[in-house]
Amino acid sequence: MARPHKPVAAVLGGGMWGVVLAQQLSAKARVRLWEFVPSLADALAKTRRHAHIPGFRLDDSVRVGHDLAAACADAEVLLFVLPSHAMARATRDVRAKARLSPRALAVNASKGVEPRTLATMGDIVARELPALRGKVWTLTGPSFAREVARGVPTGLMLGGPLGPRADRLAALFESGSLSVQPWPDRVGVELGGSLKNVIAIGAGILDGLGAGANTKAALLVRGLAEMGLIIRAAGGRADTIYGLAGLGDLIATGTSPESRNRAFGEKLGRGLSPRRALSQIPTVVEGVEAADSARSLARRHKVRTPLLDAIFDAAGGEPARGVLTALGFRWGEHGERRQER
Repeated sequence: MARPHKPVAAVLGGGMWGVVLAQQLSAKARVRLWEFVPSLADALAKTRRHAHIPGFRLDDSVRVGHDLAAACADAEVLLFVLPSHAMARATRDVRAKARLSPRALAVNASKGVEPRTLATMGDIVARELPALRGKVWTLTGPSFAREVARGVPTGLMLGGPLGPRADRLAALFESGSLSVQPWPDRVGVELGGSLKNVIAIGAGILDGLGAGANTKAALLVRGLAEMGLIIRAAGGRADTIYGLAGLGDLIATGTSPESRNRAFGEKLGRGLSPRRALSQIPTVVEGVEAADSARSLARRHKVRTPLLDAIFDAAGGEPARGVLTALGFRWGEHGERRQER
């Protein structure tokens, strides 16, 4: 009896989420993991460990290296798990150096918006790799890498064209603890995944200020509404914000101690400068760049987003209490809150 076909999957990016997704794919695909920094690629290939994921070990079947052309050659799935600032360069390098399979499909698992163009990460993949236009999906949702590595039940959304190819991609990532829901709104799930990082900073600011659950609930509701305004104005679906890539991701990132964005906001709320707060967090705080993009998107589409604006200001060094003001509250001299008339 013939063995089932195992497609070749190239995972581009050896950060926490990249190695965890490589591990997830290794059960159903032949995985090549590419890491940009040669020393990190060598260390991962040798130890199979990631410094920020205790107890994790990458399966021996995953090939790890620094050769981009070798990683991508004839791969049937290209999975981009890169910092947002590196996406354009990496995709251009793929176009210049790699021999892509005519069957290749692309999945973006990075969050962010390109500052100058305000393109989403999936848009950049389609722009820089014309052969993949119409074959780009985005995988996103409430998914802390350490939890997925431990087998914590997790639900994700796969935004992009519905149909057999989306179903095959979803099945490739799925396991007993990971479910994937295909969804037709790639732009909406991408913007949801980026904008929720900004709101999570605001949630952390409230924690640092000593505000309670009542106040945080108000922030999450207002934040979700502002996210929806931008998503709809950018051409996304109104109902996307109520799914895993909107409300689900916002709840997780705005409330969990695992969230770097929430932790950064908490430090701002306690009075630390943005620079000092960032220095105390060992990995990238995506919401800082996302706050700038959120403001630009709101201006481009002429939507009013006072909460997102206040979080942007706080991330830039303005008083963190401006987040409360944006919610319509004053905080009195003795800590009492009263709603602004």
